[in-house]
Amino acid sequence: MNILGKYSIAYKGLSIGKHHFDFSVDDRFFDAFEDSEIHKGHADISVDLDKQSHLLTLDFGIKGEVAVTCDRCLGEFMMPIDYTGRLVVRFSETQDESDGEVMWISPAETEINLAQYIYESICLSLPYQRVHPTDENGKSGCDPDMLVRFSIVTEEEFEKIVHDEETSSFQKELEALKQKMEE
Repeated sequence: MNILGKYSIAYKGLSIGKHHFDFSVDDRFFDAFEDSEIHKGHADISVDLDKQSHLLTLDFGIKGEVAVTCDRCLGEFMMPIDYTGRLVVRFSETQDESDGEVMWISPAETEINLAQYIYESICLSLPYQRVHPTDENGKSGCDPDMLVRFSIVTEEEFEKIVHDEETSSFQKELEALKQKMEE
């Protein structure tokens, strides 16, 4: 069975009104998406579906954590995710393009697969900059060895370089002035 198939809701047999569904995702879910930036994680998904005669409204709640790469030290760490969102499903014989908030499907369809929406919601709930959280003492959770490797110049070295450049520039101006006076 296709791992993503279990994230479908057969809405045709449901009565008009509200319905609740629970799903969970794990490493196999993320591996099913080609070129996924996430390969490890787990999350619980709560879906409240409100079926009406002409549309479906799905309210999502996603809580869990996924493994991401730290932008600062390149180490992997588990980042918490907490997402709430709404997807409206409309029926139409002509398939209009979905935009992330509204999905168009044919009235002949009998179920809706939510795997892609769940995956994209998890990815979009991640912050743009991903760095290890600090511990209770305010110390970074980043790998100190990697930070040292990436540190090209320390603050003290940078200030010394700037000072040396300023001194060197001043000395060059004095030399030019001295040569001018000798002429």
